[in-house]
Amino acid sequence: MTNTLHLPARPDAPIACEMSSAEDTPDERLHEYGRLFQTALLRRQRRADSVSFWFRADPGTREALEELARRESACCPFLGYRVETTGDEVIWTTTNPLTGDERAAIDVFLDALHGLPDHPGSNIASLYDHLTEHELHVLENGDRFELRR
Repeated sequence: MTNTLHLPARPDAPIACEMSSAEDTPDERLHEYGRLFQTALLRRQRRADSVSFWFRADPGTREALEELARRESACCPFLGYRVETTGDEVIWTTTNPLTGDERAAIDVFLDALHGLPDHPGSNIASLYDHLTEHELHVLENGDRFELRR
């Protein structure tokens, strides 16, 4: 049996992460990713338009991933999010539906997302540094940061 939460990308959304209404900080959010990776991650895959993570369907994992997906969708609605349970695994997929230069910029962001399990304890500053090293500029404006190539 498959159970799916699908939060589609909003095509009119700016390429910006808006956390002004978030109850957590960017560093707290990265810490939550790290905790989930450390406790339940089974494998990951980078595809041309997405990143998928497979987690053990331990008690609370599905709920934590759904909550995280909803928060990510609220701050970064230019991406699509999908959480599905198949058997004893929960699969989280983040999808880049953009085209052209915008797609290339977000592909760098998805590469960084795919690499997060390799960098436990990452903070937002190290994520920004990684993006900048790959020619994706992060423009901060209060609780909002824009991604530009």
